[in-house]
Amino acid sequence: MSTPPRSQPPSKREPLGLTPRPGVLEIEAYVGGKSKIAGLEKPIKLSSNEGALGPSPRALEAYRKVAGEMHRYPDGGSVALREAIGARFGFDPARIVCGAGSDELLGLLARAYAGPGDEVLYTEHGFLIYPIVAHSVGATPVVAG
Repeated sequence: MSTPPRSQPPSKREPLGLTPRPGVLEIEAYVGGKSKIAGLEKPIKLSSNEGALGPSPRALEAYRKVAGEMHRYPDGGSVALREAIGARFGFDPARIVCGAGSDELLGLLARAYAGPGDEVLYTEHGFLIYPIVAHSVGATPVVAG
């Protein structure tokens, strides 16, 4: 299958003829918090979940155990993790959702339950991801005042 000839140079056309979903262009780039402390070159930002004590020795040991297999694709269903959480807390593993951080999980929730015409209510003191996920699905973010 051949591509039809272009009648206009790329700069005069929409890229690939695609239009982003409503709200996507309203997402502002994330700018991380900046911390300055006189006499300290690189302060720890607790608001960015940076730990003051470094990684846990148990986390380092777990990392070392799997370091030789880190080139393999992980189990996307997090079966072992969900089963362990379920066993520890008495939950049905089928009702546990795991993700690569809260941003991913909030994005999944927004895609499942929000869209154009919906409002997503969040606190002004919450994380920046709330309005981002709302805009990404075409919903309207609303700050609770």
